Amino acid sequence: MSRDRKKSRPEAVGSILDSVLRQTGLDRRAGERSLLDAWSEVAGERVAGHVRAVDIEDGVLVLDADHAAWRQELTLLFPELLRNLRARFGANAVREIRWLHQRRGRGGPRS
Repeated sequence: MSRDRKKSRPEAVGSILDSVLRQTGLDRRAGERSLLDAWSEVAGERVAGHVRAVDIEDGVLVLDADHAAWRQELTLLFPELLRNLRARFGANAVREIRWLHQRRGRGGPRS
């Protein structure tokens, strides 16, 4: 071992992780993830029982509902929902809400 090498104290894992996340740009993605984790608190248990937050990327929140009636009701509540999300996570956290579009049925597209 070289005598020139300086002795340093161990660094906290949390500090190292924060630094790596910042350097890789993943800190923003982790922040977005916290919004998804808090969906039931922000939307309310009743809504969250029927509508789930699927993804968020670059301020676009993607939702999926178990029934068209929930999609319609929540679409009407988008302005209020956006206010709640922005109040909790910041003005730039969510700029748009979209619905997840899934193909219905099995076996792929019909010919």
